[in-house]
Amino acid sequence: MPLITTKIDNCKFPSGYLYDTQNFTWADLNFGDKKTESNSKSVIVIVGLMPVLSYIAGKIQKIKLKSEGEIINEGKSLGTIESLSYFGVIRSPLSGKIVEINKDLLYNPKLVNDSPFEFGWIAKIKPFDDENFESLQSIDQCKTEISSLLKKFNVKCFKNFPDFEMYELGTECSATLAKLDDFMSTKMKIGHIVHLVSDEPTADLEVPRWVEEKRQELTEIIMEKNEIKKSNGPNYLFHILVKKLR
Repeated sequence: MPLITTKIDNCKFPSGYLYDTQNFTWADLNFGDKKTESNSKSVIVIVGLMPVLSYIAGKIQKIKLKSEGEIINEGKSLGTIESLSYFGVIRSPLSGKIVEINKDLLYNPKLVNDSPFEFGWIAKIKPFDDENFESLQSIDQCKTEISSLLKKFNVKCFKNFPDFEMYELGTECSATLAKLDDFMSTKMKIGHIVHLVSDEPTADLEVPRWVEEKRQELTEIIMEKNEIKKSNGPNYLFHILVKKLR
């Protein structure tokens, strides 16, 4: 069943989840809301990372997680994430016993970037106290705070998290396309995605034409206002995601 989400700026947050905005984590309390064979409620909470942290970290290349069966206290480490430019601790939004970790992350850590609320979950925890989740807030309670965090860290949520970044500001489209062609040929493998940022007014027209000609895949285009004022012409930035198919 698709998640019911609340859109904040360019990011979507599941409406039924609770959030710990101090530690950039979320908790799905409804995940374990079911009856056991003994007809007693079994509360298991699934937790993960908000896209704010995965964007700050960049493409995650390594994840270490605590072992199943370990006791974890609120605010303490569930594990660590690493990228080329970031190392950080995953802090638990609640206290309890780890009943399961997402083993898929150990060999595919980028799942946290690509699918932070679904396939990129971190752990399932049996909480000590089924009713006490004071550090967690609903999306309605923390919507303003999340919006501030997205703006503070300039977070962009894409359909697919890019493997590479190209910033071509003040560059004519023909030169940008030549650089993009060379970059995809020499640096990227099939399936990789590059995030191209351009302030060229015709980029949203020229890049899709180039992608079709080269038989690659245009994944997404997002347009936003450029905070740096230009003396003439439209004042926009284009975020263009291209996937290598050949």
